[in-house]
Amino acid sequence: MSLTSVTTSDQNQADQSEYSETLMLKDSTLIKTLAEAMNKSNKLLGELDWAPEFKMKLVYGDGYSKDYYIAIGDEPGYRGVFTTAENGGQGYSIPVKNSDRLRKLIFGAADKANIEQTESLESPVKVKGPVTISHNDLSSVTTRAEFLDLQLLDGTYSEDWTIPGPLMGRNWSGRFGLALIDDQGRTLYRFPLSEHFEDPLIFNDFFQIQFEDYNGDGDPDFTIGQYGSSNGYFYKLFTLRKNNSIEELETKPDSDLFISSPKGYSIKLDKVDDHSFKRSYYDNVAGKQMEDIFQWNGSAFQKLDK
Repeated sequence: MSLTSVTTSDQNQADQSEYSETLMLKDSTLIKTLAEAMNKSNKLLGELDWAPEFKMKLVYGDGYSKDYYIAIGDEPGYRGVFTTAENGGQGYSIPVKNSDRLRKLIFGAADKANIEQTESLESPVKVKGPVTISHNDLSSVTTRAEFLDLQLLDGTYSEDWTIPGPLMGRNWSGRFGLALIDDQGRTLYRFPLSEHFEDPLIFNDFFQIQFEDYNGDGDPDFTIGQYGSSNGYFYKLFTLRKNNSIEELETKPDSDLFISSPKGYSIKLDKVDDHSFKRSYYDNVAGKQMEDIFQWNGSAFQKLDK
């Protein structure tokens, strides 16, 4: 495998990768880690908005070679992205766990002293929660004097005001949970939100959860999402039961719903009727806006065939 740094016309010398020359890498651990990362990647549906760091060439044992572009950054806790050279508009998202493994291997040759100095100066603040990111009064939703809070239980807080983008500014990342609290401050129910997402959750702003009944059972449902691309977010659907418990509502075949929305971490879905909703997203491969309808089948929301 070879890595060659990629620079853009507006990238100054200080911002360029330390790999100004092509590196030839034959380390089996790195190659196996890269293969696993690519195999576990998710196809991005929205329009790709990124700046590749490396041009990557893989040369197989029989001499066949294939070119890619990849960006993972050197900061842990974020997804990486790659494309094939022949189709740069179609992106693939690398899970955080796999991206972090690649970072350690690729950037491991950097000067240790410089890394330690950078980490000591710019390391995020460790958080032992709960820190409330979203506080929601349920009196108008359930008629009960209760609150639903989204809390950071443990993780980090950091700030970045230098690079414009979806995560510019304040960032809370780590393990999150939902807490149902009464008007006396007593916790009625706790829900391990992070366990329902594959990657660590990241929120960069306070927000309000949006409630609606999508399956007609009388219980309020709500979405929680994560930034997916410049064109939208990936959302999961949850419900608040009358007994104060919280459950995830399954959506098939997509467990994460990619929706083109500029509204952020919680949105109201477009209801079609009392038992179904519509989602809309831009498909970069097809080059047009797409729509799907998901209908409740008694146990999950199933996408209807067109």
